[in-house]
Amino acid sequence: AVVNLDNSVVDLETLQALYENRAQSDELEKIEKHSKASKEKENAKSLDKPEQFLYELSLIPNFSERVFCILFQSTFSESICSIRRKLELLQKLCEVGVMQVLGLVLAFGNYMNGGNRTRGQADGFGLDILPKLKDVKSSDNSRSLLSYIVSYYLRNFDEDAGKEQCIFPLPDPQDLFQASQMKFDDFQKDLRKMKKDLRVCETEAAKVYQLSLEEHLQPFKDSMEQF
Repeated sequence: AVVNLDNSVVDLETLQALYENRAQSDELEKIEKHSKASKEKENAKSLDKPEQFLYELSLIPNFSERVFCILFQSTFSESICSIRRKLELLQKLCEVGVMQVLGLVLAFGNYMNGGNRTRGQADGFGLDILPKLKDVKSSDNSRSLLSYIVSYYLRNFDEDAGKEQCIFPLPDPQDLFQASQMKFDDFQKDLRKMKKDLRVCETEAAKVYQLSLEEHLQPFKDSMEQF
């Protein structure tokens, strides 16, 4: 199954478990020593089933290198697509009505602070003020700054306001929440890991090409070169 890239025999999840539990070099050395010594002694104790299994696993040509490449190839596209979907969502959210609403917040804030040298005509504001807009009241306490901004937006920017075809001008709240959880540091970390694993995959694949018998090269070689 490993040599022929046949996932119908051993699925990827099982292959992952086999890879993680494969014998390390020092363990394999002890198993091989015991196996060799057992052949030379008449009544020697044979390997227990787990050790026997690990030994037979190691007999698969370049098992470790092959499985690393197979597993990396299987997750690569999904990982890239996951990052791309998040970035596309973030970009979409930045391009819809958010810009106009934030522009209104800045404009009204500058107007209200017009006579204040330290606050007036600011080039921007911290996002932490947005939840506080509802707390800024009119002189008669009848409405908040938040409700005024909403009504101003509906009057001046939304041609369909009050009609059946009117749609919510901001992105879906669930999309906004997802975007708020995104961190560019996480994207960069994920991409660095993928880049590193891709280099390892190239190195491991090269070992297989170099060390495998001709009869064990395909279909692995063609699949990896295409990947």
